Amino acid sequence: MQRRHRSILELKQMESAKTFAFSNPALACRLTSMGILPGASVQLIRSAPFGQAFYIKVDGVRLALRQDEAASILIEA
Repeated sequence: MQRRHRSILELKQMESAKTFAFSNPALACRLTSMGILPGASVQLIRSAPFGQAFYIKVDGVRLALRQDEAASILIEA
């Protein structure tokens, strides 16, 4: 059985998932310092108009991410 991974951009508003890994190693350091770790529970709160920013909640902490940062976070399908 092959596992499928998707990014936070594919979540619906108020949908939750577990983080799996990062697709962009350059952003991985920044995201882990913000508290986004593999295995953490992440919820998409909402996206900003025009889709340039995403508001998420990671283990109870609310964060705002740019589109490229959110796209690099892979979640378990």
